[in-house]
Amino acid sequence: MQALMIPNVLGYALAFGFFKFVNYAMFFWLPFFLSNHFDPQSANVISSLYSVGMMPGGVIVGFVSDLYDGRRACVIATFMCMLAPLLWVFAMFSADMNPILLLVLLGVMGILVGGPNNIITSAVAADLADHPSIGGNTRVLGTVTGIINGSGSITAAFGLMVIGPLQNMGGWTAVWYFLIACVAVGTGLMGPKIWKELTQHEGTGSKAPAKPAAGYAGVATKEGA
Repeated sequence: MQALMIPNVLGYALAFGFFKFVNYAMFFWLPFFLSNHFDPQSANVISSLYSVGMMPGGVIVGFVSDLYDGRRACVIATFMCMLAPLLWVFAMFSADMNPILLLVLLGVMGILVGGPNNIITSAVAADLADHPSIGGNTRVLGTVTGIINGSGSITAAFGLMVIGPLQNMGGWTAVWYFLIACVAVGTGLMGPKIWKELTQHEGTGSKAPAKPAAGYAGVATKEGA
């Protein structure tokens, strides 16, 4: 319980839960949804493009993270902001969409979901490592990260239980809008980390880089002496 009292831990756990829920919902329910518009074999093949998109998602999000100077939370927010309108397009037009366009859309959505799910843990760990209660203790940091992962799985599991009744009450459109809301809430819960990355970048952007006190150059100097 003390780990949950560390600032932002509970928010990160819930954010990871919402993102993980969106991933699980797409992964488990897409074949069933597509079977309403295609034969079962075609539905399974088309839905597999979502999983295929998740594989390069981690590589792509890592490359974008380098472009963002390592600001992982900002990368996650960018990907989620791109995912939300694509979910809306899918909700509105998937029933009548050309199969080729549908394949491309699902592949892109797989990238946008899979990438952030791969780096959110490292983004959280980087933020919590500087907290005084962690004190650089890697074992404590590992425990807190495990709590966030476990809590995220619990949130995702409860979310999956909602999809069935929600689909019965409001149809599939209600389900996709619910996923959009989860994306928005999860991104909002990452707000403190996003703000911290933006303000730190602005605060250090105008300063000249300090000379390294250690590293390869420092080692070479000491060996030369």
